[in-house]
Amino acid sequence: MAFDDLIGNKRIKNILTSYLRHNIVPYSMIFFGPSPSNLLTFARGFAKALNCLTQGDDFCGHCQHCIEADHESFLDLRVLQPDGQFYKKEQITYLVEDNFNRPMKGNKKVYILTGAHHMNPSSANAFLKVLEEPAPANVFILLTDNLNGLLPTIKSRCQILKFSPLSKNEITEYLVQQGDDAETAQLKAYLSQSNAENVVTGDFEEFMNKRAEALAMLSGLLQNRGVEVTLMNLFKLSRSREKFVEYFRETVNLLSLMLRDIMILLVDPQNPNIINMDYKETLKKLTSYISIEKTLFLIRKMEYLLRDIQRNLNARVLIMEFMKSYTDYENEGVA
Repeated sequence: MAFDDLIGNKRIKNILTSYLRHNIVPYSMIFFGPSPSNLLTFARGFAKALNCLTQGDDFCGHCQHCIEADHESFLDLRVLQPDGQFYKKEQITYLVEDNFNRPMKGNKKVYILTGAHHMNPSSANAFLKVLEEPAPANVFILLTDNLNGLLPTIKSRCQILKFSPLSKNEITEYLVQQGDDAETAQLKAYLSQSNAENVVTGDFEEFMNKRAEALAMLSGLLQNRGVEVTLMNLFKLSRSREKFVEYFRETVNLLSLMLRDIMILLVDPQNPNIINMDYKETLKKLTSYISIEKTLFLIRKMEYLLRDIQRNLNARVLIMEFMKSYTDYENEGVA
């Protein structure tokens, strides 16, 4: 695998290869975009390229360093994540102390911080010490979908690369190259709007299971069944902010697609432009429990909730707004 094998964001690929080709690699970068797992894929690829034994401005995926990086055993690549809701000061103190140690095997020692906006004031100020005294053999890559969550003093010391969401055409083209027929690839691309990486990394079966769970949730909410169970499950998931945001964003996106299909079926049951075609009969039955007006209302509410996720709104508020949309519709003033 090389940069060309990574899906989407051609502009970012060109920037990264240019850094490598001209040997002007920034010591600290921020990868900013809507898909954390895609950011991590690019960050790992760049780390491999910095230490690849055979390539100058790319990574081969086959040398010892690339293989060790893929197996998370390469000594000069560290991937960190928040310890709980935030990075602990002790985690960042480790980086400060390790900053001046030379690479053990490769040319560069790379630290990747996932969810980098989850630094509290203490850990963020500790991290500034690393950026103020960078070691020439080290590279720090901060991954975030919330640029405003980072201190301005951290952002000012980093090269910021903004990633674009993967388009349906990019996903379709990639899947065809991987051996899917055009029809299957297009279906997967439409269904992957909530999490494209589940499709392109081969976890499509898991994605389909999540879609089935979303359909069961929607069916229960529209028929006023299992509401308490849904509420309790969401509150349990919210104990881990990072996992909850990923699950909630994915679920709301899936529900939005199903509500879109329900709207089409309410207006024209014979319309062929159904995304969830394999669920068409089930969705048809759900039209008995919802009006066009309420469907439009819920589609708008799902859009608002997706916006609120980006605004880093409190998980409990998100959950209550979500549940209220389905259970307290009449009180919203929309008949």
